[in-house]
Amino acid sequence: MQCVANGHEIVALANLKPPTESGKDELDSFMYQTVGHDAIDFYADCMQLPLYRREITGTAIAQGANYEVTPQDETEDLYVLLKEVLEKHPDVKGVSVGAILSSYQKVRVENVCDRLGLTSFAYLWQRDQKELLAEMASSGVNAILIKVAAMGLGLNDLGKTIGEMYPKLVQLNERYESHICGEGGEYETFTLDCPLFKKRIVAEEVEYITHSDDAFAPVVYLKFKKCRLENK
Repeated sequence: MQCVANGHEIVALANLKPPTESGKDELDSFMYQTVGHDAIDFYADCMQLPLYRREITGTAIAQGANYEVTPQDETEDLYVLLKEVLEKHPDVKGVSVGAILSSYQKVRVENVCDRLGLTSFAYLWQRDQKELLAEMASSGVNAILIKVAAMGLGLNDLGKTIGEMYPKLVQLNERYESHICGEGGEYETFTLDCPLFKKRIVAEEVEYITHSDDAFAPVVYLKFKKCRLENK
């Protein structure tokens, strides 16, 4: 949305997903959100744009503050994916990045973009998280929590919108100094609708899965079993 607001045209979508043969939803990747991958294909219809997807084959091998090309590192999966997009859409000039506070992710996306001659657009970078989440909720972004992994969050919070969760997330920030926008891995979201969508996603059937049964900060996530599109 920020890219469009700043005059850019979105021409394609790209996503990295867990290997099918792994049978996993959560890879605990340092770079990518994988929970919710089973409903990503709907985004192509929602935005009426081509969607390019690739399986994640690497892992977080190079974990330093800086990044250099490292074979088998998961960052290289992004390079291959964006290279494919660029081959299909040679006029592409940049990539939208949702990083708010993670230098680890921002540095690696910038490395990939530099190698491909692309610009990394990080319009949310270092925004005040309390202000940003409120802005998202009030601007028509219907994003729900699909994974929680922090003190004070649990199964009952899955499926709630960021607007519904806003007071609680602010409270948890004041109590535990957790990140309001989930930049510390406290939670992950999936967008069912936003102003850029031509259609909205409706989740008809979901499953709740416990990834780690920690007594203080259980890791649980929502898996989409059946979804449909609805005209707006």
